[in-house]
Amino acid sequence: MHYQEYEKRKTDRELEFNWHSTAGEDNIFSSVLYEGYSAPSGFCFDSSCTDPPIVADPESPEYNLPERVAAFLEFLKEQADHYRSGNIMLTMGGDFAYQNANQYFTNLDLLIKYVNQNSTEYGFEMIYSTPSRYMKAVKGSIGDSLTERKEDFFPYADDPHSYWSGYYTSRPALKGYVRECNNVLQTCRQIEVLVGSPYCDADKLWLAMSVAQHHDAITGTSKKHVADDYFRRLAEGQTFCEGVIKRGLEKLSGLSSGSLETCRLANESFCEITSRAENNSFTVVVYNARPVNRTEYIRIPLLSKNYELIDLTTNQHIQLTFVELNPALNRVNSDALPVEGVFRATLPALGYSSYRLQHALHPRHSQLLNFQPRDVASDITVQTPQYNLVFDGKTGSMKSVTNRLSGKYGATDKVTQKFLEYRSNTGDSVSKQASGAHIFRPANNKAEEIGTPVLTNYLSNDQFTEIWQTYGDWINLVTRVYVDKPYIEVEWVVGPLPSDHGREVILRYETSLSTNQKFYTDSNGREMIQRRLNKEQDGDEVTEPVSGNYYPVTTRIVLLDEMTGMQLTVLTDRAQGGTSLADGQVELMVHRRTLEDDNRGINEALDDDLVVKGRHWLYYSRFDSMSENRVLGQEMFYKPTVAIALDELTEQPSQSYSDKAVENEYINVATIINVDYSGDVFTYLLRLENIVPKMEGGKSITVDLDRILKGKTLVECEEKGLAGDRPIENVVDDMDKYTMYD
Repeated sequence: MHYQEYEKRKTDRELEFNWHSTAGEDNIFSSVLYEGYSAPSGFCFDSSCTDPPIVADPESPEYNLPERVAAFLEFLKEQADHYRSGNIMLTMGGDFAYQNANQYFTNLDLLIKYVNQNSTEYGFEMIYSTPSRYMKAVKGSIGDSLTERKEDFFPYADDPHSYWSGYYTSRPALKGYVRECNNVLQTCRQIEVLVGSPYCDADKLWLAMSVAQHHDAITGTSKKHVADDYFRRLAEGQTFCEGVIKRGLEKLSGLSSGSLETCRLANESFCEITSRAENNSFTVVVYNARPVNRTEYIRIPLLSKNYELIDLTTNQHIQLTFVELNPALNRVNSDALPVEGVFRATLPALGYSSYRLQHALHPRHSQLLNFQPRDVASDITVQTPQYNLVFDGKTGSMKSVTNRLSGKYGATDKVTQKFLEYRSNTGDSVSKQASGAHIFRPANNKAEEIGTPVLTNYLSNDQFTEIWQTYGDWINLVTRVYVDKPYIEVEWVVGPLPSDHGREVILRYETSLSTNQKFYTDSNGREMIQRRLNKEQDGDEVTEPVSGNYYPVTTRIVLLDEMTGMQLTVLTDRAQGGTSLADGQVELMVHRRTLEDDNRGINEALDDDLVVKGRHWLYYSRFDSMSENRVLGQEMFYKPTVAIALDELTEQPSQSYSDKAVENEYINVATIINVDYSGDVFTYLLRLENIVPKMEGGKSITVDLDRILKGKTLVECEEKGLAGDRPIENVVDDMDKYTMYD
């Protein structure tokens, strides 16, 4: 909780309250811990602590029980004065605590015993407890009179110049890899179910993903060697899961065992199997983890342009486009292959399609994209069924976007992009606080442009257009427009960041939308929350005008013009920090490298020297198109999985395993897991998600569970809570018991 709100609530004795979310009508009982979650000063009894133990033997020369209990009671009285309930929660522990649990509990037992023996005199009774028991006790005493709090707890600061908004972006490579591994994990689990595997081979990646959700892992707030270990665990789990995926697709498609390989480094334009077989043909199997049919553009790194592509479902040639290597990727991987083959794959729901990448000395159905000749003094215009886009002819930057489908004449707004950087503060005369892994504190609250963008390539055919730009030596940008997609793809390669000073690199989009100092960010991919520039709530004052207005952006940030009804959505491929500091403007921090520790427990600078490649999808539309916005988020989240075999044909070129049970694109199969196997009967845990919330016009959708997986017979079905551990009626009973107030 923001330090100003905490102090006010402490003074007003309102540290216990009902938290009312912005969507829905549920209240969540909330209690703010007193002065953090560590043990009171002087009462840490772990082996790493120096506080004196309690000596209860009166014969001992070190006997200190009375004075130690007296000091403990003073802390209890101080804490109790700031809560209205007759019950307080005292936390005893902290980071890395209980390394010597026996020693810790021995001292706690003495405290509890002595206080309870004199409870009438002291006015306190102590018990070992749990959050649920504490909540019940508070409910029984002041449940009806709790105050109510709305909205979330961002932005958060623990002093006037220490806003915890740096970790939204810290270690962007790790954040992106966690997102990628989740896609692999869900695909792995699906294929385990499809092939009828009695094993849970996905567990290794699941465990690595679980560890990566730690509040010092996905946040990027660990030491570098610890972050490296998170990468290692994820990579090992990914290797295990890719084995499951390859074996499953081999079994489903009829390919020989051990023939398929994945291209894990395709984002670096490298693929092991295609790099060692220049003159061979390949079979490409593309799996779609979404429960609806889709078309996606697939990019495969290749050694040469001597290939044609055949859709094995129709046995017809389809268009294959060659794009030569973007030089930026040489910074990422010196072994990057010289060309990428790009094609549009048509994929069935929860299924796969197969293609033959056939070697040909003189390919007739393929096309190499070269730099388009043009008048360099003229702007570049790109037209699709949905958009007209104008790019600056010299710099390659976007200038305007027209949505041709909005109204009789369409809607046009200025939209341009640029890279800038904030210099990291290392401490100044106002505050010694430095920018670091947790804290974002720019030196002068003004972002400086990074070089002048230069147009380096302009490629176009009847499927897509690419505009390539460079911003100096360490930033490259590709703006990609597909003729049949409703989004504009912005692909960036940033790094390694020079280490001459701390840098916080942002990609800013400037528009002519009138947004009235408001913007919207998602809450963990679910509801959208309105943000206001320089928001003051419960007495909070924004003392850092940039970092104090940054918010976490897990999947999207939205600008809305209420007068015209138009909006710009920027979808992200990983969690990032973002804001809107001026009308019609949105910025996302894509990378950061600081040279000082921010004194929040890491004890090292965020010296992140990695090159990071990522994507934004820009969706310019009417505000009433949020449902389409949600679908795009699913498309970005669930990327198709590509596996390649050397010179072999499939027996079953394509197959869908969702028998039209999920015809609505607003339903997502969030999870399907094999949880038990007995004889020939499998027990699966299936989680379905309606991706459009009620507040955005979402409605109930009927799903035929008996047809959700083709070829499997449903014997029995039981609805459980979200965790999957209890029947739904028990979850409801527990909610009534612990969280609802009479």
